[in-house]
Amino acid sequence: MITAYSWAAGIFQHTLPSSLTDAEKRAELVHQINNPLVKGNNADIPLKDLGSADKNSRLNEIAQLSMAYLTEQMDEKLRKNILLRIWMGCMDAAKAIRVSSVAGVRNGVVIEAPMATQHRQILFQLIDLLSKTDLIYAAGVEAAPLYKKLVKQYYSFDGVPSDSIVRKYSNEYQRE
Repeated sequence: MITAYSWAAGIFQHTLPSSLTDAEKRAELVHQINNPLVKGNNADIPLKDLGSADKNSRLNEIAQLSMAYLTEQMDEKLRKNILLRIWMGCMDAAKAIRVSSVAGVRNGVVIEAPMATQHRQILFQLIDLLSKTDLIYAAGVEAAPLYKKLVKQYYSFDGVPSDSIVRKYSNEYQRE
C-alpha cells in the first residue's frame, strides 16, 4: 500500500513549489485550510462519508484559500493534490507529537491521557517512511511544530527518532 501511495504522490508533483519553501508559511496554510477541509458545511459528516458535491465544495474552498500561499499558476487538480498532501503530513505529525490524546468519554466528558512514547515511535515509523517517499508530505511533517505553535498547543518529541524531519523547527511549545 505504501508503494501505491508513493506512485500516486509522484503522479502530479515531485517537488515542493517555491512559494512554499518557508515552513512557517506552510504552517499558516495548513491552519487556513484545516477547518474548511475538515468541518466544511456538513461538520458532522466525516470526510470519508462525504458525497461528491460536498467533497468538491471543500476542495474548491481550500484551493481558493491557498492562493495567497501557493502562488504558482497551476492546474486545479495539482493545487488540490499539493494541499492535501501538505495538510496530511502536517496533521499526521501534529497528532503524533501531541502531549495527550483522547482516552475515552465518561459521562459526556472527554478523558485525555498522555501520549505514550511507544505509540509515538510506532506512528513515526510510518510518518518518516512517507516523508522519505513524498517530499510534499514531508514538507507538511516538517511544519507540524510550527503549526502547534500557531494554534498554541504543546507537543513532545519523546519517542520521535532523532533524525526525523519533524524535529527541524522546535519552539517554545515543545515539552519533554
